[in-house]
Amino acid sequence: MKLNKKMLSGIVVILLILTGNYVVMDTAKETPSEQTADDRTSIEVQRVIDGDTIVFKEAGQEYKMRLLLIDTPESSTTKTGSVQPYGKEAKDFLINYLKGKTLTIEYEPTQKRTDKYGRVLAYLFADGTLVQEILVQEGLARVGYEEGQEVYLDQLLAAEQVAAREQRNIWSIKNYVGEYGFNEK
Repeated sequence: MKLNKKMLSGIVVILLILTGNYVVMDTAKETPSEQTADDRTSIEVQRVIDGDTIVFKEAGQEYKMRLLLIDTPESSTTKTGSVQPYGKEAKDFLINYLKGKTLTIEYEPTQKRTDKYGRVLAYLFADGTLVQEILVQEGLARVGYEEGQEVYLDQLLAAEQVAAREQRNIWSIKNYVGEYGFNEK
């Protein structure tokens, strides 16, 4: 049987599609849901640990999540020995902001979906609005832990510039926001 160019092209396309689907399905299994990076998954927040960490439930399973690309001051004494300035405000703001909203998460295609502590790393959306951006705009979080190619990085950096220029909250304390966290005051 002689194959013409159209048939051969069709077979190659089908093989590529089948192979590509296998790779995508195989790599998606390391996260709580089997969503693709373009999708958002509905979640239910169980509790807010601090301004950048929550516990959520998806399909009956609980997960701890670190909000991707932001860092808020500590709201408890566990890590730093004392509550950091604006740590409690960041936590309280997040608790109140999330109330009554439809919550979804989205994974960053350029980063792993979990960290070395087993926490989910994702973007959090409340009624379609990026929660990380709201925290940064309010001056309750700084941009951090970025690798440079993230989907929402430019958006977050722009919000951070405005908050810093207007000296909102964490930016109101001279030299408080450092490159790798918050300086003791």
